[in-house]
Amino acid sequence: MATPADSPLARPDQIQGNILRPFGGGHQAFLALSFANNQPGARRWLAELATRVAGTDDVPARAPRGETRLAPGQTLLNVGLTAPGLVVLHPETAGRLAAFEAFWAGPLGPRLDDANRLTTTPALIGDTGRNDPLNWEVGGRGPTVDALLTIAAGDEQTLTDAVRRELDGAAAEGLKELHTQVGVVHRDPVGHHRIEHFGFADGISQPAVRGFPDSEALFGSPVIAAGEFIVGCPGERRPPSWKPKPAAPKWMRGGSFQVYRRLVQDVPGWWDHMAELAAPGETPQDAAARALGRRLDGKPLAKPDAARGEENDFDFTDDPDGTKTPHYAHIRKVNPREDVVFRDRNHKMLRRGLPFGPLYDPEKPTDEPRGIIFNSYLTSIEEQFEFVQRRWANYARFPSETLEQYGRLTPTDPPRVDGLDPVLGDSAEDAGKRLAAPIAKNIPKPAYGGFVTTTGSVYAFAPSRPTLHQLAGDEELAD
Repeated sequence: MATPADSPLARPDQIQGNILRPFGGGHQAFLALSFANNQPGARRWLAELATRVAGTDDVPARAPRGETRLAPGQTLLNVGLTAPGLVVLHPETAGRLAAFEAFWAGPLGPRLDDANRLTTTPALIGDTGRNDPLNWEVGGRGPTVDALLTIAAGDEQTLTDAVRRELDGAAAEGLKELHTQVGVVHRDPVGHHRIEHFGFADGISQPAVRGFPDSEALFGSPVIAAGEFIVGCPGERRPPSWKPKPAAPKWMRGGSFQVYRRLVQDVPGWWDHMAELAAPGETPQDAAARALGRRLDGKPLAKPDAARGEENDFDFTDDPDGTKTPHYAHIRKVNPREDVVFRDRNHKMLRRGLPFGPLYDPEKPTDEPRGIIFNSYLTSIEEQFEFVQRRWANYARFPSETLEQYGRLTPTDPPRVDGLDPVLGDSAEDAGKRLAAPIAKNIPKPAYGGFVTTTGSVYAFAPSRPTLHQLAGDEELAD
């Protein structure tokens, strides 16, 4: 089917780079800035920046496996604006942004829970205990983040120089640097896969975007409607009982919401825990494979003979009781792979993150911070990022409860308790404070997390390139 002429997909060059087509590059930096409530300075800064922001067509085509997308000396730039930042630039946006509840409230703001009781975003999605915003490095207590820059480069020195230029330019207009985080791509010894700090192949499960021909997904990845990622495009079919998405004004078309998270990984703690979980005759890597649902090389437990490039071509329909891939396994908690049961097509995200910090060397251990920069693009923070956190990763009866509802499992008495995501979920201590005692005591020991800690969060919106110019101007934005 041809893309309608009025669809944002008809002009992908007007959509910011890193959304439909990832920046890649071996090095990236994320700069969190405050406008210091200086509207004239913020508009002048954005007017200049908007001339340099990359569009989709500015991002090079996919590089061969093991190679970086950007050559030395190349840089690419993307900008996201938070709700407070948009209101500083154009106060009239507030009336429309308030309908986007999670974005408007931000990572710290007031929210309503399922019983319409007043709570907060951290309480809803599990940013409590070790993840408490009091300990965050960005997005927590203190000055409000107004803008988030993403800079990608082909080499470290080029990135360092680009960060310095952006910070100098922002300071010249009265903006303040709140946080700078540098990320770097790590690869396995033979260069087949990107890896994260626990040593697992990363970035395997990524959706393709319907209507965007060069979407980069491995064989077996779902092709998802563009409206799940780009405002103004048709989305996936939604059940009539679901709450309608807010109507977006014209200036939001072609944009995408952005969720940024700084996640610190306790690598030695993780592997010590895996050694404790390993059964006689097993290795810590065997226990870790059950926790992830994949081997270190990306081979899924559900399809251990998968060929290279086919590591995403599987589902769990033949394993309802979790014999091959435990119910608590990370890939099963965040990607259940059966839309008719889980409606998971409505909860996909375009993930554009990468690690930060050096790889851990057990022969020469250091305390240098290391972890993952989670960076994703989507059109509903509530139904995509937050849903996965609340309803799947941190819900102790997922996925078995849903499988029971659809007749895939026979209900038991007492009810099954699957546990929490071993990667993203609470530690046993934190879960004991949050969950009812009958639930917490029945969580299997391998189904606790506690080795990944949230140390920052920003909810932003990456407008189209034409809208960036409008936001930098004095004329009121049209509805």
